[in-house]
Amino acid sequence: MSLSEIKAPIQDSFLLYQSTYNNVLNSANPTLNILLEHTKQSQGKQMRPLLVLLTAGICGGITQSTIHAAVALELLHAASLVHDDVVDDSDERRGMPSLKALFNNKVSILGGDYMLATALDEAAKTENVGVFKTLANLGRQLSEGEIYQMENTKQKLFDENAYFNVIRHKTAALFAACGKIGAITSKNTDMEKELRLTALGEQIGLCFQIKDDIFDFTPDAQTGKTACKDLLEGKITLPLIYVYNNSDTTVKTAILSAIDEGDVNYLQKAAWDMGGIDYAQKRLEALQQRALDMVEVIPPSRYSTAIRAYIGYLSKRKF
Repeated sequence: MSLSEIKAPIQDSFLLYQSTYNNVLNSANPTLNILLEHTKQSQGKQMRPLLVLLTAGICGGITQSTIHAAVALELLHAASLVHDDVVDDSDERRGMPSLKALFNNKVSILGGDYMLATALDEAAKTENVGVFKTLANLGRQLSEGEIYQMENTKQKLFDENAYFNVIRHKTAALFAACGKIGAITSKNTDMEKELRLTALGEQIGLCFQIKDDIFDFTPDAQTGKTACKDLLEGKITLPLIYVYNNSDTTVKTAILSAIDEGDVNYLQKAAWDMGGIDYAQKRLEALQQRALDMVEVIPPSRYSTAIRAYIGYLSKRKF
């Protein structure tokens, strides 16, 4: 399973998406234009727009509205990351300097606002109220998720339900919106398909985030992000939650001390040696299978085949 397999049935539409995304990210202001060019260069593998296009394909075909909606969703996501980097005081994003590091907090926030406004403009081009409602709901969930995560971090909350609440509001909500937007902008959809693909997107998002959280405990992972970044920020994710809740008082005290002191070497070793990574991997595989089961009820097509490859890629990826 590879990105080329995933892109095969939507190659032309994906190229149109890319050109549209790059064309709308521009400004007459030199400083803002530098910021936007940097954003274009740090797009990553663009798994979210790929999912929008594939789900639209499943529902009868990709439309021009699908392209504009995919751009709008990715811009909303990009804006949220810019703002997150300011909130987290992060100097790096996907292996590159963050906008906050290149400029300052004020310029970064204004740049994020510009992306958000551009997202709304792209959404308007769809003339689809459902797209606006989906993006508005996503924006609320992303903000709520970030606040939940800040509260969990402050309280050092080792609670699996609280962890899943955060990732459902953040990554899972984002991928669920991809499935929904793909469906409602396609040539032929109905409520049943829309609900099914929204649920599938959520499952995919859960898989994506757990894999990212495993990467954070992997020193040599070529992830495009700094290893241990979440650990250094005090974020408590699934591998460490498992270890803490299945340890004696001595280990629990050591984990809390390591978080306070930023001792990521101890936290990494604990996650690997005490079953945290194995547990997270098993949860990931169970969620992946659930997502694949959801695809089974979708009529066979080149798009459903690509979706299966997509799900496999997310859990097996090395970066």
